[in-house]
Amino acid sequence: MEKKKMCQRLLDYLVVVGARHTALSEMEKKKMCQRLLDYLVVVGARQPSSESVAQTPQLLRRYPLEDHSDFPLPPDVVFFCQPEGCLSVRQRRVSLRDDSSFVFTLTDKDSGVTRYGICLNFYRSFQRGHHRSRSECRDKPPQTDPAVEATEKCDPSTLSLSGDHTVPMAGDRVPEPGAGRSPHPKRSTRASARNRSSMLTSLCILSHYPFFSTFRECLYILKRMVDCCSHRLNQRAGTAKGNQRDAMWRVLAGALSVEEKEKGTQLLHDLREMESWVYRLLRSPVPVAGVRRVDVEVLPPELQPALTFALPDSSRFCLVDFPLHLPLELLGVDACLQVLSCILLEHKVVLQSRDYNALSMSVMAFVAMIYPLEYMFPVIPLLPTCMASAEQLLLAPTPYIIGVPASFFLYKSDFKMPDDVWLVDLDCNKVRNLYQISQSLLPTMQKYSHLCLNQKPQN
Repeated sequence: MEKKKMCQRLLDYLVVVGARHTALSEMEKKKMCQRLLDYLVVVGARQPSSESVAQTPQLLRRYPLEDHSDFPLPPDVVFFCQPEGCLSVRQRRVSLRDDSSFVFTLTDKDSGVTRYGICLNFYRSFQRGHHRSRSECRDKPPQTDPAVEATEKCDPSTLSLSGDHTVPMAGDRVPEPGAGRSPHPKRSTRASARNRSSMLTSLCILSHYPFFSTFRECLYILKRMVDCCSHRLNQRAGTAKGNQRDAMWRVLAGALSVEEKEKGTQLLHDLREMESWVYRLLRSPVPVAGVRRVDVEVLPPELQPALTFALPDSSRFCLVDFPLHLPLELLGVDACLQVLSCILLEHKVVLQSRDYNALSMSVMAFVAMIYPLEYMFPVIPLLPTCMASAEQLLLAPTPYIIGVPASFFLYKSDFKMPDDVWLVDLDCNKVRNLYQISQSLLPTMQKYSHLCLNQKPQN
């Protein structure tokens, strides 16, 4: 009996528990996207309105033309690019100061994978009467744009870049001396200025990687390229100075008049050069964390240094390519700590601002500030106003952090906010509860720590 009760082994088993190497590599492959950029899209309105009204934004052009199997292009991306709709304003003087960029995120509700959108918004001028639908042109038979049709049938990335041409292209009209001159040039110029309007247009990059500043630089370079093509094209054709910014943008929007189609050879050449640049950018390799960086030459080295894409080692902090201190600047220490307390106590938090970039960056900064904790609830840095039923997301029973434009609640006047939502106004530096719940529910900070935090930003 004693021999049966007494075990003759000092150790029964020694086991190693974990994931097999093959399974681990498959998980890493699923997490790591092999594309540096997923999509590059152009968003605006195909038929601009001459009235100062907001239109529903439309997808004007996309690269590549086909969807990726693991990430189809979301149709709602147009609303995130232009959260308050596609705006058209009269007699707006277009300048570089009107350009604005911001960031938004798209999170898959099934897989939880987050994609980042980097958007560049600007106003481009157009002359009323140039953007007419084909149904309105009764005397003109419908024609297919040769530039758009040719570039969609072939891959522009296989084309080589050629130098600038100095010879007038076929189809360009050479004005005769004295022809087309108005007896009242000043009156015609003023009439042309009165007929001009400006329309909101967006360039957007979608990617799995948060290289915000580098992708923003790519968008600015692309915009300058398109503007230069329009300027060069119209200079050769002898077009008025006011139309210099329009030609190539009308090609991208799919709205060309007959006079412009006569210059199809030059348009096709410039469009292929531009699209070859876009496709080379889309085919850029992906950096490997702590192993490999990627340098992309978007322009000749004498004009623009190569853009560097690199990821930190997995043992270090994650990549934060935005100002982490932005909430402290906008709200101050007291209000910022109050918002952090709401987040840590799992309250529902809604931030609003007129500045899309400050809004989205502040939401991401608050999520990063709670490190080493991880926020496990929905985070939407920018919720578009013009997206149908967007306000229903604010009725979610779980905690969340959502950023909305300042006009969001003006257009959702029939919507009633839940009682337990804390509203943070970044423009007015205010944190309040919509139903005036006592702020004593939030913990107070020790006086010494509070004093140190107030002194540090000033130093």
